[in-house]
Amino acid sequence: SKDRYRDFSGGLKANYDFNIMSNLEVAYTFDQYDKSDYLTSYKYDVRDYSNVQHSVRALYNYTFNDKNILTVGGDYMRDYLLSYQFTNNGSYTMHSADAFGQFDWNPTEHFNVISGVRFDYFSQSNVRHISPHIGLMYKIANCSLRSSYSQGFRSPTLKEMYMNFDMANAMMIYGNPDLKSETSHNFSLSAEYTKNRYNFTVSGYYNLVNDRIDLTSFRDTDGRWAQLYINTEKVDIAGVDINASAKYPCGLGIRVSYGYLHEFMRDGQMKFSSTRPHSATARIEYGKSWDNYQFNLSLNGRALSKVETNKYVGNNPDEGTTGVTYPGYTMWNLTLTQGIWKGVSLNMAVNNIFNYVPSYYDANSPYTRGTNFSIGLALDVDRFFRK
Repeated sequence: SKDRYRDFSGGLKANYDFNIMSNLEVAYTFDQYDKSDYLTSYKYDVRDYSNVQHSVRALYNYTFNDKNILTVGGDYMRDYLLSYQFTNNGSYTMHSADAFGQFDWNPTEHFNVISGVRFDYFSQSNVRHISPHIGLMYKIANCSLRSSYSQGFRSPTLKEMYMNFDMANAMMIYGNPDLKSETSHNFSLSAEYTKNRYNFTVSGYYNLVNDRIDLTSFRDTDGRWAQLYINTEKVDIAGVDINASAKYPCGLGIRVSYGYLHEFMRDGQMKFSSTRPHSATARIEYGKSWDNYQFNLSLNGRALSKVETNKYVGNNPDEGTTGVTYPGYTMWNLTLTQGIWKGVSLNMAVNNIFNYVPSYYDANSPYTRGTNFSIGLALDVDRFFRK
């Protein structure tokens, strides 16, 4: 047998301007993705996966006083999924719909408010949910101050609810039709300063996450290891991001960033997340361009701190858990793009220039065996044939 993959997609969109202040957009899209086994001896095609989606959207905008914008709209999607990962190659159909409204209010040239609300409905999980959002921005000279609150929401997918899949006779993966939807409350504050060639941004956030959908491991009835989709315990996540950049007329550009993230674990709650608390990136580039000649040289670096977490012994919760530490590391890459002729450029890269190799490979280590070099040619067809 041979694997056969097919995808059919298409769409239609219409726009209508009632006047300079209001317009309506209506769109329809179709997508069908199939996978099958083609039996060459019998010239027979056995389809074992088919995902068919019909989507409709409507969006209406109205502008008040040339500066305040009201947006309302809605979506509907019929999602059909037949899969070998379901019991007896079964199929399910999900109908989902949403309606939303947003108002972009600009009372002064220095103050902006964006508020909105969204309603979601999912047929298979029988979920109805309302999600609000509000964002404020105030400008003082070269500084912009922002704050926002939004409620996050995600309904479980058909696979997460109904999967019954034997993965290469090594383990089973089970869906859970009783899954609850993920919800969260997200708060953020930020300040941005821009002047001439300099930009500086600092932002902080605090997220309260409920019923996050994840996989847990257990012993199946036949003694095999299996995984089941579940809703995890509540977790609070806080973080800070800092970014600074500069761009000079000579062609030199610099950008650095730093991020800190902390997960608040409740009493008795064990940490399994392998998210690293500290991370930083840096980019230095220099480039020039003339008529049909240009070059750009960039150095990119990334640093990640170590993280201490837990994992199941042998991927089996019956054997208990153990603490594990993933060491921190730094990776640097050097890239040169050299224009040769109009539309033709030579690209060279040296990845992991300091030859970092992890002491052991795991899910949280970089997949590198040391420094490597690559070279290639790129052709911009539009520029190549332009007179």
